[in-house]
Amino acid sequence: MGEVEEVARANAAKTGGSFTKTNDMKEAFRDADIVYPKSWASYAAMEKRTQLYGDGDFEGIKALEQELLKENATHKDWECTEEMMSLTKGGKALYLHCLPADITDVSCKEGEVAASVFDRYRVPLYKQASFKPYIIAAMIFLAKVKDPAKALEELEKRGIERKAF
Repeated sequence: MGEVEEVARANAAKTGGSFTKTNDMKEAFRDADIVYPKSWASYAAMEKRTQLYGDGDFEGIKALEQELLKENATHKDWECTEEMMSLTKGGKALYLHCLPADITDVSCKEGEVAASVFDRYRVPLYKQASFKPYIIAAMIFLAKVKDPAKALEELEKRGIERKAF
């Protein structure tokens, strides 16, 4: 996603940080303040998946899922382990993940994160994941509303109290 990379580069430059793209997980972890290892599928695969769902091609989705599982099997070494975390700045980088995560020996035999790493960061992980529904709702809202500020102002003008359950 080139446009996302450009935003990351610009933000890094603006704040005195850095942006590096690598296919070497150890290099990515080295001296990192925060790590966000996510291992499911490429952006292109997710675009294909979205198209298949849009077309109602459920056999195509099943075939793609099998293809992606085979691809993931070639990256079993891409696990966020204690050894990988020791490469981070002072061995104390923040581990984040949008969840759900495949946790080794908890949710699966060979996952993307070691149980000890996941457990140590459980509170910030759950806090981060709790934002996900709001982010999705905001994305849907922004995709459907041409003038979001105006729409929100109109909702506020209605003066309808929100329900508290």
